[in-house]
Amino acid sequence: MKNQETTCRKKLYKSGKLWVTAGMSLIIGLGMSVQQVSADTTHYVAVKKAKNTLQDAPVAATKKISNTDQNVSVSSNQTKGATDRVQDNTLTQPVSNDLSAQTAVPVSNDKKTIQDSNNSVANQNKNTDSNANTVQTKDSLAVNAPVKTPTDVLPTTGQSTTNSNNQPNTDTTNNQLANNQKDNDAVTKNDTSVSVKAPTEDHGSSTAPVKENNQSEIKKDSNQYHSKNIQTIDGKTYYIDDNGQAKKNFTTVVDGQVLYFDKETGLLSATNDYQFKQGLTSQNNSFTAHNAVENTTKDSFTEIDGYLTADSWYRPKDILVNGKDWTTSSDKDFRPLLMSWWPDKMTQVNYLNYMKTLGLSNSSVNFSANDDQSILNQASQDIQVKIEQKISQEGQTNWLQHDISDFVDSQSNWNINSEYQTTGNDKDHLQGGALRYVNSDKTPDANSDYRLLNRTPTNQKGYSSYSIDPTQGGYDFLLANDVDNSNPVVQAEQLNWMYYLLNFGSITNQDADANFDGIRVDAVDNVDADLLQIASDYMKAAYGVDKNDATANQHLSILEDWSDNDAAYVKDQGNNQLSMDNKLRLALKYSLTMPLTDQKGTAIRSGLEPLITNSLVDRTTDSTDNIAQPNYSFVRAHDSEVQTVIAEIIKEKIDANSDGLTPTIDQLEQAFKIYNADQLKANKEFTQFNIPSTYALLLTNKDTVPRVYYGDLYTDDGQYMANKSPYYDAINTLLQSRLKYVSGGQKMSMTYMMGDNSMATQGNRGLLTSVRYGKGAMTAEDKGTADTRAQGIAVIEGNNPELKLSATDQVILKMGAAHKNQAYRPAILTTKNGIVTYLTDADVDQALVKYTTDNGELVFNQADIQGVANPQVSGYLSVWVPVDASNTQDARTSSDNVKYAKDNQTFHSNAALDSQVIYEGFSNFQYFPTTESDYANVLIAKNTDLYKSWGITSFELPPQYRSSTEGSFLDSIIQNGYAFTDRYDLGFNTPTKYGTVDQLRDAIKSLHATGIKVMADWVPDQIYNLTGKQIVTAERVNNSGIYNENSVINKILYAAKTVGGGDYQKLYGGAFLDKIKSLYPSLFTTNQISTGVPMDPSEKIQEWSAKYFNGSNIQGRGAYYVLKDWATNSYFQVSSADKNNDFLPKQLTNQISNTGFASDDKGMTYFSTSGYQAKDTFIQDEKSNWYYFDKSGYMLYGLQTINNDNYYFLPNGIELQDAYLSDSKGNVYYFNKQGKQTVNNYFMDSNKNWRYFDQNGVMARGLSTVKEHVQYFNQDGTQVKDQFITDADGKLRYFTLDSGDMLTSQFKKLADGSWAYFGVNGLAVKGQQTIKGQNLYFDDNYHQVKGHEQVDNQGIRHFYDADSGDMLSNRFEKLTDGSWAYFDATGQAVKGYQTIKGQQLYFDDDAHQIKGHETVNQQGQIHFYDADSGEMISNRFEKLADGSWAYFDATGQAVKGYQTINGQNLYFDDNYHQVKGRAVTDNQGIARYYDANSGAMVTDHFEKLSDNAWRYFGSDGTAKVSQPNV
Repeated sequence: MKNQETTCRKKLYKSGKLWVTAGMSLIIGLGMSVQQVSADTTHYVAVKKAKNTLQDAPVAATKKISNTDQNVSVSSNQTKGATDRVQDNTLTQPVSNDLSAQTAVPVSNDKKTIQDSNNSVANQNKNTDSNANTVQTKDSLAVNAPVKTPTDVLPTTGQSTTNSNNQPNTDTTNNQLANNQKDNDAVTKNDTSVSVKAPTEDHGSSTAPVKENNQSEIKKDSNQYHSKNIQTIDGKTYYIDDNGQAKKNFTTVVDGQVLYFDKETGLLSATNDYQFKQGLTSQNNSFTAHNAVENTTKDSFTEIDGYLTADSWYRPKDILVNGKDWTTSSDKDFRPLLMSWWPDKMTQVNYLNYMKTLGLSNSSVNFSANDDQSILNQASQDIQVKIEQKISQEGQTNWLQHDISDFVDSQSNWNINSEYQTTGNDKDHLQGGALRYVNSDKTPDANSDYRLLNRTPTNQKGYSSYSIDPTQGGYDFLLANDVDNSNPVVQAEQLNWMYYLLNFGSITNQDADANFDGIRVDAVDNVDADLLQIASDYMKAAYGVDKNDATANQHLSILEDWSDNDAAYVKDQGNNQLSMDNKLRLALKYSLTMPLTDQKGTAIRSGLEPLITNSLVDRTTDSTDNIAQPNYSFVRAHDSEVQTVIAEIIKEKIDANSDGLTPTIDQLEQAFKIYNADQLKANKEFTQFNIPSTYALLLTNKDTVPRVYYGDLYTDDGQYMANKSPYYDAINTLLQSRLKYVSGGQKMSMTYMMGDNSMATQGNRGLLTSVRYGKGAMTAEDKGTADTRAQGIAVIEGNNPELKLSATDQVILKMGAAHKNQAYRPAILTTKNGIVTYLTDADVDQALVKYTTDNGELVFNQADIQGVANPQVSGYLSVWVPVDASNTQDARTSSDNVKYAKDNQTFHSNAALDSQVIYEGFSNFQYFPTTESDYANVLIAKNTDLYKSWGITSFELPPQYRSSTEGSFLDSIIQNGYAFTDRYDLGFNTPTKYGTVDQLRDAIKSLHATGIKVMADWVPDQIYNLTGKQIVTAERVNNSGIYNENSVINKILYAAKTVGGGDYQKLYGGAFLDKIKSLYPSLFTTNQISTGVPMDPSEKIQEWSAKYFNGSNIQGRGAYYVLKDWATNSYFQVSSADKNNDFLPKQLTNQISNTGFASDDKGMTYFSTSGYQAKDTFIQDEKSNWYYFDKSGYMLYGLQTINNDNYYFLPNGIELQDAYLSDSKGNVYYFNKQGKQTVNNYFMDSNKNWRYFDQNGVMARGLSTVKEHVQYFNQDGTQVKDQFITDADGKLRYFTLDSGDMLTSQFKKLADGSWAYFGVNGLAVKGQQTIKGQNLYFDDNYHQVKGHEQVDNQGIRHFYDADSGDMLSNRFEKLTDGSWAYFDATGQAVKGYQTIKGQQLYFDDDAHQIKGHETVNQQGQIHFYDADSGEMISNRFEKLADGSWAYFDATGQAVKGYQTINGQNLYFDDNYHQVKGRAVTDNQGIARYYDANSGAMVTDHFEKLSDNAWRYFGSDGTAKVSQPNV
């Protein structure tokens, strides 16, 4: 159970201080990020040779260095050069790894000893401690290494002690520390001879500024560097990148030298000066013996689990009464630890300045880190005197407790600033961050053998069992204290709690009628899936839900299971609960509730086709029972599409810096004003479109249990049930219509309209139709029973507000054989301004009634259907029901009337289950009640008849638990019941947001009285706001429990609030387990899937503690609140009755204590403020620079491997952090915020750009394969995401938004709104393609052709659907020139004469349908085609293209010669043109004249002929020779 111990090494001093990782701003790189907290932890470390992956990296000098400022050659064996050229096999492009980089001076290969003026290297090595660890380092580069001080005597200041070549006394504590550390790898000396240059040691100034143009390190002439990028401008040296910009915060290795260009100016800067002041200062003074602790046991301290914290007080030996007289302390005389000791210099400085603000300091100026340690110590004594004077005056220390507590809270090490809180879109956890508890010998009471994370339905066995959703299917760390649901003891307690809910009335009032009947399982994808097995096993054992449908349907259990894998899991387990149909929810969202376009005008509302098949049920033809997977469906919920919308409004309209999930009540009120107003708009900005249309499907669909959401009937805000929503009437009508009509089989289909000429080409032309046939009829052919004819329902929906049908468009609903020649009326009709609802036949105007045909078809045309845009409907909606149904008709099916399928499944999707309706009877955002009558439970009890009239069968009550009010997340702000401490408190003594426990019981009983079952919300994932503290070993993780490498919390001790649970947890926790075990013993012998062992009822959880949790949210207590010594990485402990394991600062035990940096013959050392020498640890100076001291206690330089991670230390010992390093080959490496080299991993910079570094640490560029994922990286290393990349050959690829993986075998929308398809090789396709059974076409620019025609290489014209892009067949479409074409079964545009759907049509050689003019066939015959329908006309006159008229007979042919039509004698010439206003002479020479207007043959009338002669035409119409007698 013991884990490798690790220790944090980063710390902060000031609240809100931004830290950087070098005193002279040595955060170097391409994109520096400055964080509010320092970063990371380190293990008790083993130091060894760094792997040869970094090119040109200077080595560490471990030999003795001359005390003069000159180059010294150190003898060693030179290792091979470019022998470790290793290419990361995960990258496709080659990576050069040149290990033969040049050094500043030649490397010596001989073995002779080079002596300096004092000692030889050989002697130095000989004198090294036998157990000292020297370091193997990278051997290819030079490094500037520190030198010994010019004098063997350490400088002193004030009361500093002077030490001559002797290490300060580290006493026996080091032996104790060894027991706490893992064995470190042996570290060997580096035998490489390198050129080193010594940093100068600053004895006179604590600032130790880096000297510009330091000639010992920086060359005067930039031309001396073999780099085109290093340039001298106005006598100053810069690194100019390829874009002509001076790089800042950048390090590169050139000619074997490390060159740093500073962050402010980009100037080349020196790195060979120590940045700290040297010299040891004594921590002992005249107060030390008095301030020493009385004894080292718990009695003398305030502590947590034996550990000291920043809030610890202790009993000193003596008290300075009145600030004057030392008096022996009593057991009541405790003082804050921070009055006489501080973990580091900066904390002491902050303490002094804080006390100055309280008037407890003699100083007139603020203190700083530049002040000598002795000055700070004296100032601390002066403040202690004043504190003691005030204690004597006040006679108590309450004021001091308050002041010290405020000081502690102000320090970043002891507040949330050191916990790496994430906010806004950067959140890696809903509450800003999570802590995972890990096992450690230091915290045995918090250890666990379980904590199996992310054991979701997908990953219950520890590996992925389902792949519909390729992720792990959820994550463990959701909110607050995350319950370890893999722990068998916890699993038993969860069963105990569920038993309590399901027997709530019996337990609390001996009233079984007030028991809950079923449960909703909250956050399924955030808990161990074993809980689903436990819950279902109990429901089977207690109720027998697996015995018959009637029992099962009385005890519905539903799951909040969002992953697409969950339904498959539930099915495999036996359909013991109802899985949510999330696919259908998404189809409803994107087909109906989304806006037509986004803000850029790109279409985002899809077609309606997904509503048929994108579901757990294919409703193309749904005519079976007990086949589909049982499920429930919804469109909105208390936390879905509501709080997300409110969050969006807050961020966009109220507070741009908010994450929307931690709003104030005022912000919520402002947001709901916008929200409610938006619902009343036709063009909505935030809220959902087409809510009535979604319910028209939800409440009429077969093979699902619809769940109706309170917030769709009533406003989400306001008092409970006080204000109806805009959609109330529509949903109320649909619910009541469901009761009377919804039954039988279902048929859903799409009908595509030609549309009139005013419609946009790209608009959705499809209408969705859904028909239910009525009880007893499963298909359109079934004649059904006596009940069938009065039942059944039809829905027509469109989602295009611009839809306009053409004169010939029809929508035909096949209501079925049982409904021939039957009257139907609307239940809902769309109008221009909204929706009209009709509850009864009497409400309907008879003009609206429609009749089915002899075939049982309802026919609709352009007079019936037109798209609209109003607040209710964006598109079209109508619902139709049979006339003459009884007002008391009930189309539902009783569970007793269905045949039980014995198939080892609990729930069955049949007519009985379909007859259920769940009501989610609350909103997250309903107001806090102001009177007793406002409580939800009171109003629920009063309105049960209303719920019954809606056909509600199960009422999902809000979570009744008393809410936490701590405000760290939305749930506790709005007190919705999901953020609770005591989960057994359902309103005892004082009401919850929903009412008292008595009102809850009354609500349940009232619902039961009307036949409605009641569902409890089972929330097993989290416990909020515990108050008891416990020391745990923790690491900062994301919501999946993965360590966040930007955090300093890495297996460190943390004071967590993990203890408690409330009075009713004490009363009921575990209280029923013995009874449950006696009633249902098999529950406790069943091995759970994730653990392989049964639940454990032996331990009763009456109080929560860390061992029952996976971890928690970050709690704001800070990374270093549990105090430790930085030099030894040991936590300060006190002795207990059974353990003598105390470890305290030396001065608290009145031992000699010195602090500071000091050098001796062997190198640079450091002693902490507690008097211990730094060994195997990182140390931070007062300028926030970090250093590393090896096992022997000496500072290291160059590239080092420490505990299997590579680090790089500059010649002055400063560690590179958040830094990029470029070698001479252009390879780029990165050292993260903890200084660790990033290897075989990704890194995200402050601009949220990702980079990848291969197994050699080399930054990836170009097209790369990373762990089997093909990705693309720009030349600066930034990963391409959500971008299209065209290569040199013009080939197009797309790299996804989330992972940056190359998209394969998927569609992607291009920037212009068109779509492309990327094949299995990731390349965008062109031309004709068959994809997933669809015939598609992509042009030469990779754009999918949609909504227009395309001519292929053979000149054949095809048309591709505007929505799906599928090649059309057997369908008309309007072409881009406005003409129409018809595409046959093969998808080809037809030509010539065609008979289509009984119409005779004609298409020209370009496949254009002829409309409104004539055609001439090969025989010279003329036909004419109607201007609207395009149908060949017959028995009709039409004006020809030349303006003349023709008549087309019954065959559609234009007639010639003499014709009698409609009683008129007419004449048509050989060109089929009707003769008008002239005479015609036939073959016998007889002339007749035809009227100029009507064309009728003139009789008994004079007419002027073309030769201006007048002729008389007789009664037979022939011209007469002589004028008749008048």
